[in-house]
Amino acid sequence: MILAGAVTGITSLLATDIKIGEDDQTKIDFETANQINFYADNTKRVTIDSTGLTVNSGSIETATIDYTDGDNAITISDGGHITLAKASKPALKSNTDGSTVTFDLNEANVHTVTLGGNRTFAISNETAGQKFIIRILQDGTGSRTVTWFSTIKWAGGSAPTLTTTAGKADVVGFLVTGTDTYDGFVVGQNI
Repeated sequence: MILAGAVTGITSLLATDIKIGEDDQTKIDFETANQINFYADNTKRVTIDSTGLTVNSGSIETATIDYTDGDNAITISDGGHITLAKASKPALKSNTDGSTVTFDLNEANVHTVTLGGNRTFAISNETAGQKFIIRILQDGTGSRTVTWFSTIKWAGGSAPTLTTTAGKADVVGFLVTGTDTYDGFVVGQNI
């Protein structure tokens, strides 16, 4: 049956494979159980199912992303500027001292450690282009040394000599230039 004009009184349309649309190329299709498919130009663009919403092709255009509690946890502005309501990583990660100290760059971009002996430093989860800082504090004994991670090209051509005074810190910064490769810079010493 084909209906024309205004139709009133319909409260539901139920069928195992119902389509709603302009034609078979631009439609909302219930072809799969428990799933809604949105087509445009004969291409499945969006799917909604029990796992959520999936954009199959094309892009999402929106002014803000809102959450049910009313705050905007993330805002992506036109032009690509991203604003997070809270830091995505802790502002400062205090690392536990040990014979090898591993700085996990998924946890933070700013790390600190107090050396309790001569140590080896390692890095995990770095991403090319990522920048990070390590603050190295000498313990009450002082004169601790560090064996640096991987391949570092140091500004000035050589690794810095750490401050040897007990209770003083050195701050070094790094740019990840590739897999296990870094540019290293002294930010400050004897702090």
